[in-house]
Amino acid sequence: MISELFKILAILVVSATIAVLLNQYRPEYAVMIVAVTAVAVLVIVIKNVFPSIVKIRELIEKSGISSVYFATALKALGIAYISGFVADTCRDFGQTSLASKAELAGKCAVFVLSVPLMCTVLETALGFAGL
Repeated sequence: MISELFKILAILVVSATIAVLLNQYRPEYAVMIVAVTAVAVLVIVIKNVFPSIVKIRELIEKSGISSVYFATALKALGIAYISGFVADTCRDFGQTSLASKAELAGKCAVFVLSVPLMCTVLETALGFAGL
């Protein structure tokens, strides 16, 4: 992953340089360069992270621990990354208000996702307390 990281960073620096240069003459092309680069980097990152996720899932299944907790954590991580990506994209387009709404939506989605997990923890605690 380290060699991939350097490739990603190089792609980002080159794309940022091209976008800044293009922004003076053709801003619409600069936006397209940024969008295409962001999607390409996202694909590269997912391709490199996916085998690790599969390995962790296999280990959890072998251990007998409920995979619900891992799935919830993975979904929360995905929501955080996606909402952050959307918020950053909105900021790039000068839409800071929309960026903050994207972050708020992501935080609310993580909260809603975690409610069943919190209920399970509370029910377990109340069971131990005898209530």
